[in-house]
Amino acid sequence: MKKSIILLIGILVAVTTLYANDKYTEAMQKGMDQLTEARTPESFLEASNTFSRIASVEKDKWIPAYYAAYTLTMYGAMNNDVKLKDEYLNRAEDFLKKASAIEEENVEIMALQGFIYLIRISVDPQSRGPEFSGKSGAILARARSIDPQNPRVMHMSAQLSYGTAQFFGQDGSEACKTNAQAIALFDSFSSDIPFYPTWGKNMALGFQERCK
Repeated sequence: MKKSIILLIGILVAVTTLYANDKYTEAMQKGMDQLTEARTPESFLEASNTFSRIASVEKDKWIPAYYAAYTLTMYGAMNNDVKLKDEYLNRAEDFLKKASAIEEENVEIMALQGFIYLIRISVDPQSRGPEFSGKSGAILARARSIDPQNPRVMHMSAQLSYGTAQFFGQDGSEACKTNAQAIALFDSFSSDIPFYPTWGKNMALGFQERCK
């Protein structure tokens, strides 16, 4: 009798877990579909709302909080209103903090944080560069020390190096070489983790146009 009860409990736990995983996968796929189709600030914000809801439930998974941060970052990057841009980048960083609390020393989280710093610099390089270039450089260097072959980290590092070189009137060819390496890595980079980040190649290709 006891064995039967234990077996029944085990089956119920397995079924419940499977159902929960299926619901998570379904919700994440909806968000990823929205992200794939996103072209406007509003569509990125819509995707962010989906990922935010998932993150509020799946508090032990870094991926939903990460994508909530990424979509808010894209919304901020596409917004011309500086006040709104900063507001949404702040919100993105709040989600990154949640993701980082779940998965410490995560290279993808570091790369996205570096990207956010770069967007902040672009608002006003003269006044913001001294603060945020240092922050971006530090976190991207840390990420590269952990995974030097991550294409998003490499691309963001190239952007930072190029921008710094341009600001000081220096040659940016080394940054262009780094970005070219990142482009090659995008095609070979893969992960077994469901919904693992893959973004960045189009950014790198667009950036490479400056190097011609």
